[in-house]
Amino acid sequence: MAIAYKISSVRPVKAEVEVLAIPRQDVKSQWVGWPKKAVDKLKKELRRRGWQAQWSQVEILAEAKVGRATLLAMIGLGQNENSARQQEALRRGMASVVSEAGRLGLRTVGIDLLSNSLGADMAAAAVEGIEMVSYGFTAYSRKLAKKQKKSSINQVVLLCREEQAMAVRRAVQQTKQLMKGVELARDLVNKPAGDMSPVKLAKEAQGIARRSKLINVNILNREQARREKFNAFLAVAGGSAEEPCVIHLKYVPIAGNNKRKKLWVVGKGVTFDSGGLSIKPAEHMELMKSDMAGAAAVLGLFAVLERMALDVEVHGLIAACENMPSGTAYRPGDVLTALNGKTIEVLNTDAEGRITLADALSFAAKSEPNAIIDLATLTGACLVALGETVAGLWSNNEELKQKVVQAANQTGERVETMPMPEEYESKLDSPIADMQNIPSSRYGGAISAAMFLREFVGDVPWAHLDIAGPSYVEQRYLTYWNRGATGYGVRLLVRLLEDIAAK
Repeated sequence: MAIAYKISSVRPVKAEVEVLAIPRQDVKSQWVGWPKKAVDKLKKELRRRGWQAQWSQVEILAEAKVGRATLLAMIGLGQNENSARQQEALRRGMASVVSEAGRLGLRTVGIDLLSNSLGADMAAAAVEGIEMVSYGFTAYSRKLAKKQKKSSINQVVLLCREEQAMAVRRAVQQTKQLMKGVELARDLVNKPAGDMSPVKLAKEAQGIARRSKLINVNILNREQARREKFNAFLAVAGGSAEEPCVIHLKYVPIAGNNKRKKLWVVGKGVTFDSGGLSIKPAEHMELMKSDMAGAAAVLGLFAVLERMALDVEVHGLIAACENMPSGTAYRPGDVLTALNGKTIEVLNTDAEGRITLADALSFAAKSEPNAIIDLATLTGACLVALGETVAGLWSNNEELKQKVVQAANQTGERVETMPMPEEYESKLDSPIADMQNIPSSRYGGAISAAMFLREFVGDVPWAHLDIAGPSYVEQRYLTYWNRGATGYGVRLLVRLLEDIAAK
């Protein structure tokens, strides 16, 4: 059920809400619109509890009724934190508040932004946290759908100053549109692989293009992909009965601008990864439906691009296939020729994502764009190194790398910059081909995978995000994530494109 958002400038004690969230940097912060008596009472209770507005800390005050609200929730923004950190604190805090409200059967939540000078940005962060935690994948269960409806809020009232109301309203509307892209990405990843084949992924792309005047799509089937020399990708696809697809989306704004930047976003699109002949263990193999989370992020981005009205030409590329064992599967020991002419010795068919991306990145690099970004659930090694909430970032261009880091900081989608040491290059040396698809050492696997991809982008500025950790989680590591797909990357990409378009 969609949540209704209302913008209001009434005093907090007059707000018609059951729950009132109060974000503060410290207890001594301004309390605009609050009666002195109520403020003194709240401060006394907070001092008694020892609440110091620690970053993202939520303190529920069930007894301290103010106005019509039966429950107050203090959200700590942290002292001396920058605006991006405050926004992330509010995302996490509002997710906690909304979860508690749903658990108690309360349906209307207010947010006091009257005392915050960053009203629009904070409003956007609050909506992101609310929408993310309110998501539920219930397509296959009436029981889950009923439970989801029972625990959902239906209205949020954002209290802000009158002079901020227009900016806050605009921020809320834009954020609601953005979150539709995040929701689409989560839905695509959460669907069982049997219902999300490469062809069905292509149909999603066609639906996005059909609903937009500024986006077109070109789908290559197996034979068309072969004519375009996607031979490495097709080798991976060879073991599956499912038809592989190369999906190329293109967004071009209407306004003429000869100096407009051109950027390619490439998503790994292995809709199910059994490991191929180098088959995976049975335990947790069902989670390999999520091996197309990079592709889902690309589709989530394109679902909202037109509404974001960004002045940048964006190409999305997904080489979609399954990696399955069969009599027609590619084998360890095979030598493949990628689209850019480089040869790859296959030592392990479960290192297939980098092989599909080799062709996709080569295809993107041919057009000499300003930058290429790829998102891929590429390595378990990255998950081991960085855990479940942080993506690894590799780049051959310092300026692009810093832009990705900045976008990640602004959206709370964490990345950690990673190295590509020259001395590791020899790990990919093959005795019979230009390179091998896995390193000769068991260590630094995520680094070697990134260095493998670098061989296919030429001199084009490129950034690689290994999203194996944060794209799909089995526990609620962040308050606004639920078990399953997170939609990681959609918000980051939009923010990155906004930055690129502005310059």
